[in-house]
Amino acid sequence: MKAFLAALTFCVFTGLASAKVSVSGTGKIIYVPDVGHVSVGVYAEGKTAAEAWEKNRLKVEKIFEALRKLGLEPRDMQTTGLNVAPKYIHREKQPPELVGYSVSYDLKVTIRKLDQMGKVLDEVVEAGANRNVNISFGVSDYDKLVDEARAKAAADARKKANIYTTGAGARLGRVLSISEQAFHAPRYFSYEHRALAAGDTPMPIAPGEQEMSVQIFLEYDLLPEHEG
Repeated sequence: MKAFLAALTFCVFTGLASAKVSVSGTGKIIYVPDVGHVSVGVYAEGKTAAEAWEKNRLKVEKIFEALRKLGLEPRDMQTTGLNVAPKYIHREKQPPELVGYSVSYDLKVTIRKLDQMGKVLDEVVEAGANRNVNISFGVSDYDKLVDEARAKAAADARKKANIYTTGAGARLGRVLSISEQAFHAPRYFSYEHRALAAGDTPMPIAPGEQEMSVQIFLEYDLLPEHEG
């Protein structure tokens, strides 16, 4: 801190016309998620691409049917990946031998009633989801929360700038630049389908609180403490 103020003071009194100060500010918002996301995958193998595709298709259709029965809308179901790949056996000093094909399919489901999340997980696994099953949480008024975090970050940056410049015997001038880097760290949980126990009670899901933070960088002109 002392070294920074000393350098800033030197800039103020040796070349005030070009003196400036750069600071960062952070704004944090704590919120309770009200939207859930379930990501599921289906994997199937077959001797031919058509066989693998059909096995996969049947599982995916069962998943969609299960979701429809739970009342989820088509707008809340999004295909995020679909891949068909050949399978080879590699033997030393021999060309690869084609032994079949695999098909993988990935789906993201948005859940607007969090108390449905455990039931959705149970149903999609029961319907055939067998890979990459995980959950995350979000919030419906995300843009509003980001703007609140931005306002806090700007206030934090200006507070720091005022402390530095006052200590260096100067005052803030116009803003020269503003840049932003936003961070949002949702929680992801893997869901072990092999650990499911038989029964009618869905797995309880607790979203808890989450934190959203925004960091900005401000650069100011510096002015003399007293003009004239």
